[in-house]
Amino acid sequence: MNKWEEEYKRKLTTPEEVAKTVKDGDKIFCGSGSCAPDAILGALFDRAEELNDVVFGGLIMLAPTYKILKMELSKHILFNNLYATPLDRQALHEGISVHTPFHFSDLPRLASEYAGYRKVITQVGPMDRHGYMCAGVSGNFLDVVHKLDDLVVEVNEHQPTVHGANFYHISQVSAVVENHHPLFDLPPDPITDTDRAIAENIARYINDGDTIQLGIGAVPNAIGECLLEKRHLGCYTEMIPDAIMKLFEAGALDNTRKTFFPYQFNAFFAAGSTELYKWLDCNPMIYFSPISFNNDPNNVAKNDNMVAINATLEIDLTGQCCSESLGPFQYSATGGQVDFTRGAYMAKGGRAFIATHSTTIDKATGEPVSKIVPQLKPGATVTLTRTDVMYVATEYGVVNLKGKSLRERARALISIAHPDFRPELIRYAKEVRYFVFPEHEKFD
Repeated sequence: MNKWEEEYKRKLTTPEEVAKTVKDGDKIFCGSGSCAPDAILGALFDRAEELNDVVFGGLIMLAPTYKILKMELSKHILFNNLYATPLDRQALHEGISVHTPFHFSDLPRLASEYAGYRKVITQVGPMDRHGYMCAGVSGNFLDVVHKLDDLVVEVNEHQPTVHGANFYHISQVSAVVENHHPLFDLPPDPITDTDRAIAENIARYINDGDTIQLGIGAVPNAIGECLLEKRHLGCYTEMIPDAIMKLFEAGALDNTRKTFFPYQFNAFFAAGSTELYKWLDCNPMIYFSPISFNNDPNNVAKNDNMVAINATLEIDLTGQCCSESLGPFQYSATGGQVDFTRGAYMAKGGRAFIATHSTTIDKATGEPVSKIVPQLKPGATVTLTRTDVMYVATEYGVVNLKGKSLRERARALISIAHPDFRPELIRYAKEVRYFVFPEHEKFD
């Protein structure tokens, strides 16, 4: 047994013992997604009524949060939900949890300097003989470890070993818990005809040798399928989904023409199928790094011909994008949309796309409504300002808003709206003189 194994053994404890170290007023940040420390959180939540004013923050929490998402427990342990999912967004609507807005690239600084988090609990892979443990598939806190009071890790032998600036050393860790279970996977969403039409429209703007950012969901999956015949694509992204793996396996993506970290896949985290996690394991071309580095728009911009593709929930006729709320109700979060949109625009030859279906179904009425709207819903969050938006894509085409006046923007966005809603949008544009003056009767 070497010195690091001895230190590991000395720090090894149980979830219950870790939970006992939490005291009133503590602020705890947790690993996200498939790095959520569910055993430790489960033990902590079980003693919620013994505590007061504890806050735990996390995003995309695949952990037993249901145990504390009750109004009567929120005064004991309050969930700061930094990226809502279908598992927990209702709690935000009901005021059981709270949300802190932020750009992903600013998360470490915001959490440690402004929000006051002093302890991190996250899941990691097994320790190697040098004392290092991989931070796994869902991001790391290397950029703030030196500022923290405690780093507690939950070791899971099923975490892939993902290369890059993605390892903690046992000397940085306060306590170790073991909890071995298969990772939570997220199989790819099925692709609709509308998803495919949007993807085909965007794919026309992507060239051999471009570096791309894709997210999770049906449209990114469809874009991946549309790019299978491309060659020498690169990957610099916030998240690696299955679509990136499939592009590599098809020979379309090899990172050989990247100008920043050539030959490597850059990301902060991964989310997808079990096959994706197996592909990441010990893959020498994967490079994960802290989000403050990976998502820094200045680093994104170091990739020539960078193409960023993100989605939105609603866009108004000036180009303002609401990508995270339904009116005043938080639906997801800002995420890295602004980071990558700005970075791609700053890059030499860069292009930034916002992709959206032209319509969605109103759950209250069951009727279709336009996602290109005269005005955003009251209380809606402007995730991406109209000054940041570049290309907008629907199944009806792609328009570039950069350099366009408000009148030109209205015309462009109406041209890719669903035909059933274009007359309504035109009427609004004519009524609001800011867009189209009354004398412009013809609206082509």
